[in-house]
Amino acid sequence: MSVDVAVVENVTSGAGVAAPAGGVFPADGVFVEVREGEAWTAGWLVADRTDVAALSVNGVAEDKRLVSVALVPLSPDAPVWQGRVRPDQVVVASLQRPVPVWWERIATSLAEAMRDRREVAWLREHLQANQKAHADWVEHVARDAGNWADENNLCGEFDRFMEEHGLPPRSREFTVECEVAITAKVTVTVSARSGEIAEDEVDREMVARALGRRIGGFRRHGLELDGFSVLGVQA
Repeated sequence: MSVDVAVVENVTSGAGVAAPAGGVFPADGVFVEVREGEAWTAGWLVADRTDVAALSVNGVAEDKRLVSVALVPLSPDAPVWQGRVRPDQVVVASLQRPVPVWWERIATSLAEAMRDRREVAWLREHLQANQKAHADWVEHVARDAGNWADENNLCGEFDRFMEEHGLPPRSREFTVECEVAITAKVTVTVSARSGEIAEDEVDREMVARALGRRIGGFRRHGLELDGFSVLGVQA
């Protein structure tokens, strides 16, 4: 039995053989198996032929050599499997099965859906790129205009104008002083007749020294000990 294949480069492939990257990709209607790790999915193939044609382009990164495919299962009640695969994941089944009578109708619909998804993805990518370019342009113009306003003593008027038109007003750097509370656990050693007494013997200076040993100095970092609490006592 012969199997129709679409040749991406001048390489041929027989049944039961994976289509190598840059080699042969099976034609639509061929019964194939798609490998996903240890699992296999079988069905009649419908592939995005634009993706297939792109496999022959030199210099394409290996992780970009993907083809959108759909597999129509044997059972009419089973769902159509769809995904993006590498060529070496697609294997022509050794046992070929004739396409069902309704093949042309569903294959055409799947191919059109793949084309629509590809076009939508392309439009989304270019829209995002244009939006970023516009945002960068607005930021550049606003920055230059802000510098001009500073140089001409028009800062207040400039900020009001920008805010009225939904544009970013001038911004400048500020130094903000913060007070931070740091929590740490340290151990101190005391001599006492009981755990209760040992707990009472612990004072701020002992805790500060223990913390200083842990961080390589306490007051050298400008730290102050506001307080402490004893979590437990061990003999």
